[in-house]
Amino acid sequence: MSKLQNLSDISSTEQLDEILGNELIVFEDIQGSKIWVNWNGQEFVIRPKSISSEPINMVDLAMQKYYNKSINFFTSLSERVKGLLNKKWWFCFEYFPDEQPANIKYTRVPKNHLVLTSICKNNKFDYTIDEIIEYARLFETDFIPVIFKGKLSQESIEAIKYFLNTSEKDLEFVFGEKSFTYFFYKLLNPQIQNSFLMEDDFQENLEKIIIRMDDKNINFELLNPLYTRISDNNSTDFVEIYSLILVNFLNFCQTIDLNQIKLKGEKTDEIYLNLICLLYNIYVSEIKDDLLNFDFVVPEFFDRDKFRINKEVITNKVTKELIGEDRKLEYIFKCLLGSFNKAKKKEIGIFTSSTLQIFNNYVKLIQTKIDQFLKKKSEVQLSRSGLVDFGEFFDIKYDVDAEEKVYPDVYKEIEQTAASKKKKSVMPEKSLGKMPPTV
Repeated sequence: MSKLQNLSDISSTEQLDEILGNELIVFEDIQGSKIWVNWNGQEFVIRPKSISSEPINMVDLAMQKYYNKSINFFTSLSERVKGLLNKKWWFCFEYFPDEQPANIKYTRVPKNHLVLTSICKNNKFDYTIDEIIEYARLFETDFIPVIFKGKLSQESIEAIKYFLNTSEKDLEFVFGEKSFTYFFYKLLNPQIQNSFLMEDDFQENLEKIIIRMDDKNINFELLNPLYTRISDNNSTDFVEIYSLILVNFLNFCQTIDLNQIKLKGEKTDEIYLNLICLLYNIYVSEIKDDLLNFDFVVPEFFDRDKFRINKEVITNKVTKELIGEDRKLEYIFKCLLGSFNKAKKKEIGIFTSSTLQIFNNYVKLIQTKIDQFLKKKSEVQLSRSGLVDFGEFFDIKYDVDAEEKVYPDVYKEIEQTAASKKKKSVMPEKSLGKMPPTV
């Protein structure tokens, strides 16, 4: 979508009249978790947040159960559906693992936990509503909720202009017991009895509605001044504990020779996951009691099932047993798994500049070991693929009769071919060596 312009910033009455007088499509803004999905002919590639993000990998899946429903859904799609998808297109969905993936609490989740909102074709974003609806039906998901499509009545235009010129304090009086959402739904589409993903009511905490000029790639947002975000009350404590966990583990890692750790896996993320499991097992086995007695509070968000460790992805039995013993041990594993696969750009919590450098050096060391392992593995595979299978080389199939005997004419032809080659040879017998007599 082109960058949203705030409709409140339009100061010219003439310009505002021109915008509102166009053919418009008005959407309810929904707050899911944005994912971009592409079928490349072999598998579905899913990118979180933006189309330029790295695809969701095994480490991301192990970190939490958050994306389970979306992964299971796309991997279960039929060959018919896959065959109708353009391999160069990316489909943008709002994903709902539950009723509250972000700041807004809904009363239901969309069909198959997904809402199709746009399509990216050859790096160009397409918001053609009819096409979005068509592909949403193909996927069997919901699509972006349209409140209104067409030309606004003069009454609706005046009501919007009135809203834009009313102070926040006065809006509370205008809305009364109703909400921003109720006001605009009833203004634009009075027949609708509830807003999107609400069973029988209108969303009280909608952040905005989006107004798009149908014949132009211009989009405006109409903000709800009474919208409230969920506050993060434990951010400071969380960062302190998180950084302390990393430093403690980092100190332990200085005593471990990574050359003695046996790596396994086919891809970088899989190898990294297996390595962290092995290091974690050694770490916990040595100071388990200290970790259990470590006085800290696991953040509240971790109590939600979608943020817990996804044990189905973890193959190391010892690791699964350890994180199953205590929430603290599970949370520590989550912190470690999500941290040592990428360098940090700035100091956090108790990190000093020197600690940051040591941390980033160790992250680099891990990556180097994984790269070396993959390179060696690739060389071995190439070496093996280059060898001739002599068993197959000499496995010549001759035509045989009903008694499994070689047809005489075929055998004779082979003898004649061999004799002909011998006559053509110009190499002296000494250099070739003498063949033993035929038995």
